[in-house]
Amino acid sequence: MNKYIHAGSPQFFAFNVWSIESAKAVMDAAAQTGCGLILQTSMKAYEQLDKEGFRTYVKDYGQKNDIKTYLHLDHCRKMEYIHEAVDLGWDSVMIDASEKPLCENIVITNEVIRTARQKGVLVEAEIGQIRGQEDDISSVKAGIAGMREIEEFLKNTDVDMLAAAIGTVHGLYKGAPDIHYDVIEQTAQITEIPFVVHGGTGLSDGELLRLLSYKNVKKINISTDVKLAYRRGIEESIRDGAMEPKGFDPLRVERRIHDSIQQMAAEKMELLKKGRTM
Repeated sequence: MNKYIHAGSPQFFAFNVWSIESAKAVMDAAAQTGCGLILQTSMKAYEQLDKEGFRTYVKDYGQKNDIKTYLHLDHCRKMEYIHEAVDLGWDSVMIDASEKPLCENIVITNEVIRTARQKGVLVEAEIGQIRGQEDDISSVKAGIAGMREIEEFLKNTDVDMLAAAIGTVHGLYKGAPDIHYDVIEQTAQITEIPFVVHGGTGLSDGELLRLLSYKNVKKINISTDVKLAYRRGIEESIRDGAMEPKGFDPLRVERRIHDSIQQMAAEKMELLKKGRTM
């Protein structure tokens, strides 16, 4: 099995992308910094992709430029997509059955594990409820994973990566996040299974470095930051007049967008390198 994430593996940022162009920008940041990376596709992005073309491009571009790149299907709730991604050569998949009772989450996760293991694909699963930016503080706190849940889940599954809700959210934060670092610490005491942190956008460099200081934290997800970098590239093009009808050059605009995403991703990857020296 291609266990690219395991107890002794390097740590990764996992960037959500939706196209070959967005993937290339993040991969160029990896080439620039010398870091490996994970490219994630949400269910919505996965639906719209030319999946085989996307996978082929990512693999070929990575090999040509010596970039260690892995493909991951993020937050998937449709079994047919998971089966397809496994067959198409995604390196890992996330089954998100966290809204189900724990016993159902275990059953569904084990079904995915049986499917994925046949092709050497890793499986990530979620415990607790990782909320979105639209949720209030009380609902975020209510979704924090409990250690009894985590222990029961790990006892009854052979999952490769565990995403447990620790107070981070998807999207931008309305205030300072209340991260339950104790969940990470206590999980490390009972298992060597890699811990995944969702909701990396909006966390300060200090918070990200603290998360990276935990050796069981192997994957931190970045999604909204990629979208915001894309938007900044467009905004810069508008300010510079590159979007004016007269002399409009789409290549110039796309270069701005690419550079904006690459810069953001490179800054995150530099934190990985900094974390290794601390």
